[in-house]
Amino acid sequence: MESSWRIVAFPLMLPWREEFWTLPLYFPELRVGVKQGWPAAAPYPGLPLPAEAEAPLAQLQNYAPGELTQWRAFEEYQQPREEVDELVRELRGESRRPAPERRASPEAWALAWQLEKMQADQEAQMHLVDRGQEWLTEIFRPEPWADTSGIRATTGVQEVADPDLARLRYLLWRRVMAPELTGSWAPLLLGRGSRGMFAALVGFSEFLSLPRLEVQLPGVRTADRWQAPAELAAEPAWRGRFREALEACLSAARSGEGLTAAGVDLSALAQEFAQAWPTPPSWWWPLEFWPRLEVNGKAWGPLLCGAPQAGDLGAG
Repeated sequence: MESSWRIVAFPLMLPWREEFWTLPLYFPELRVGVKQGWPAAAPYPGLPLPAEAEAPLAQLQNYAPGELTQWRAFEEYQQPREEVDELVRELRGESRRPAPERRASPEAWALAWQLEKMQADQEAQMHLVDRGQEWLTEIFRPEPWADTSGIRATTGVQEVADPDLARLRYLLWRRVMAPELTGSWAPLLLGRGSRGMFAALVGFSEFLSLPRLEVQLPGVRTADRWQAPAELAAEPAWRGRFREALEACLSAARSGEGLTAAGVDLSALAQEFAQAWPTPPSWWWPLEFWPRLEVNGKAWGPLLCGAPQAGDLGAG
């Protein structure tokens, strides 16, 4: 039986990371956009990359940084002039012109696809940098004087996204994934820079003040360690219990009531699941629940965030 909630990965193009092996344990029905470099064994169908995304990027050389902001300012300048022109026609007794539907041209969507692919390629490269930093940290890690496992930094944003580029990627995601955004749905932020994109969309002060709940789920980062937990996760009894606990958290995040209690139940179920594994989990995946908000005049939420901060990935 399919879940009543649709969970949709954000952003549209997701380069493969090893911790994605954890996703099928908890989200077997996850909707994924364009997969980049994912192994064939990963049990998710993806969308084909359109030819327009593979077009030569030479045309992007004609755009200087900041021009997206200039385009937005020009649109804001045009809007009041159109309203004044319509008012003058009405005073003259002329018929009003039908308001043109504001649609992006095919060339604009091709540019959006190329920018999306360029950002995904950059994320894939930065993932290699993150892993290199992990290895160096592991090699040169000093012996701790005390146990600091219970100490957590305040959740924030380590990487800042350009607001106009974030908005463009958001609009492309909504356009392509529109068939999945029906009924009760929630984005699952997985991209390396998706925290920064979301913060740019809603405003950094609003983002930092968001109430959020974090639940630690046992995870894996290799295909061989994935097999045994996957068999346990596929058992109907456990799958049904987890679906109910997850949906309770999503409903509580949407309503703004009872999220803490729902999170306690989900955490207890995660601990029970981890104890049934044949070997201890190699790492724990921090999954965050964020409340319902509006972005660009449309409802977001509730949101799930499984996206790491830069350099936050643990070894395993």
